[in-house]
Amino acid sequence: MTITTITGISFLADTIILIRDKLQTNITDPIAGFRKGNEKFVMTSYPQRAVNYPIITIVDRNISQPQRLGMGSEGTLLRITLEIRIWARNVVERDELFDSVYNYLKNDQLDSGTGLVASNLNNFSMTSAININEDGEAGIKSKVMEINFMFINN
Repeated sequence: MTITTITGISFLADTIILIRDKLQTNITDPIAGFRKGNEKFVMTSYPQRAVNYPIITIVDRNISQPQRLGMGSEGTLLRITLEIRIWARNVVERDELFDSVYNYLKNDQLDSGTGLVASNLNNFSMTSAININEDGEAGIKSKVMEINFMFINN
């Protein structure tokens, strides 16, 4: 299923799938040639089985409704917060993937044909990026990035 426009009917699931597909298509998988069969590089949930790192996960963190669109309107302004987590084998790989993801999302906003704004996701912002590393040199290194979009739900 390809999502190109976010609508009010299934805005949360569509947002997560759209971002997943954009990252899957536009971020280079450092071990693409070594992945097995249906093994994914970008996922919409935390891994429940053994995986080959690096991977990227996208999950929803929060949705808020900061305002309604006016009296007599059922429309609302929604703020959608997603967590994008880069899980990597080392700090360099983690930081390079983080840079790629952030720069892609920042630069994709205003692409007139397929950008985030054209898909009805406006006002992209990153609110935080925090390192979370497992102990030891062989431990998984990850960075948790929270991003926000504004969506007008008519």
